[in-house]
Amino acid sequence: MYIPIPGASGEPLYIRLYRAIREDCLSGVLRSGDRLPSRRSLARELHVSVNTVDGAYQQLVSEGYVEALPRSGYVVRPLFGDGAEGGEIAFSGPGKPDPSFPPGFSAFEKQDASPLPATPGQPGPIDFSPNGVDLSALPLSDLRKLTREVFALDPMMVFGPCEPEGHSLLRSALCRYLASSRGILCPPERIVVGAGTDYILQYLVRLLRLSGRIDGIATENPVYNKAVQIFSSMGESVTPLPIDGQGLRTEALRDCRANVAYVTPSHQFPLGIVMPAGRRAELLSWASASDDRYVIEDDYDSEFRYEGRPVPPLFAMSKSDKVIYLGTFSKSIAPSLRISYLVLPEHLASICRREMAFFNTTVSVPDQLVLARFIDSGLFERHINRMRTLYRRKKNLLVRELSGFGEALRISGTDAGLHLICTVRGGSSGLLQSGLLEKDLVAAAAAVGVRVYGISDYFLDRDSGERGKTGKTDSEFRIPEPTVLIGYGGLDPAALVRGCEWLKGAWSP
Repeated sequence: MYIPIPGASGEPLYIRLYRAIREDCLSGVLRSGDRLPSRRSLARELHVSVNTVDGAYQQLVSEGYVEALPRSGYVVRPLFGDGAEGGEIAFSGPGKPDPSFPPGFSAFEKQDASPLPATPGQPGPIDFSPNGVDLSALPLSDLRKLTREVFALDPMMVFGPCEPEGHSLLRSALCRYLASSRGILCPPERIVVGAGTDYILQYLVRLLRLSGRIDGIATENPVYNKAVQIFSSMGESVTPLPIDGQGLRTEALRDCRANVAYVTPSHQFPLGIVMPAGRRAELLSWASASDDRYVIEDDYDSEFRYEGRPVPPLFAMSKSDKVIYLGTFSKSIAPSLRISYLVLPEHLASICRREMAFFNTTVSVPDQLVLARFIDSGLFERHINRMRTLYRRKKNLLVRELSGFGEALRISGTDAGLHLICTVRGGSSGLLQSGLLEKDLVAAAAAVGVRVYGISDYFLDRDSGERGKTGKTDSEFRIPEPTVLIGYGGLDPAALVRGCEWLKGAWSP
């Protein structure tokens, strides 16, 4: 058996071999139950040391791709069931699955699986929030170890002054991470680190004002409401623009006065639309047509894509250097970490260094140093791989449970992110009450102790920039049918199943 090692890179050989085998596991080249060659035989075939092969195998074992069995060697573990999207999830833990618990999750992933009492009319114990993340799988022992290492450093490095844009070690680590994961090539001088997306957007508005006049900020409609609130609170005019099945409509952007566009092209929030290459080119062409135009690319959940290859960011495609890239660790690690960052065009980075040096860094230096080590050690990438697998399983489980409504409920937005879009189809199928409005879906769910989120709350009224109902917007991508968001990131599997059962009771005839 021959497993190719990818071409030359600065990575150790064992990491390159680990990546090659991992990709074969994920792509189906290696299937559940396949035996890997012995360490010595593979080392001879690849002309590498046994230690190199052993290091790769141990990494695969630690991430759950393979397992070491007595007298059998290393065997590929079952990752998913035989079905595709929404299919059965294969149990991969030791022993037999607990019949009272959804298959596909080992015992350590269980939290409180006991039924929680629901109080009619009160906020329910099951919150399908699109903002939830799973904190149960954080590599706490690794983070504790890294924290101890950081506090063992020279006190001047840990407690001394720090550059306003963020610690140089973290910005350098971000450069390496973005180059390998997103194809973004930039020096550390173009990165600014800040205490969460809320702060970083306020910082960006101030920077754009220093670079010239802001004639308004155009946003997608529907949109991430917090960004609109921040722009508006700083006195900027916000213009919600219609979207279609390809994202923000660029003809509407050209017709409006705004010279800054805020977009989520890789996974539009909240509808999950992926902006295709042609529309991206149009957006970049709009930005390059004038010196004072910029595109703010919010790449808030790029790590969690479950189908196909990662979507390349606008920043990596831009040749005119007019894209401002915004990233965060709120989804990938934890919201309370409060670390986000900007990758700036060179001319904005120059203004930042020259005129915004009076800002102090807003993230504690120890936190920055721990995160830098987390990234550079490879532990962050391993954490992302584990979380991607965990979230994919949760998503498949949720799709399977919601499929009990049959064709009465259309499910979309399953390729990426941590939430689904559920739309009630017109007509009655017998599985869902007929005539339900969006507000009825939300209210009926709340009455049985479940919280879901109406899509209307994410649409803006064009004239006022305030939140409005779908029927009151001018978006060409109107949602004429009742639609709700259902998030799964922060819920354990038992709660997902229980919540869906309660929804069936609330929405069924």
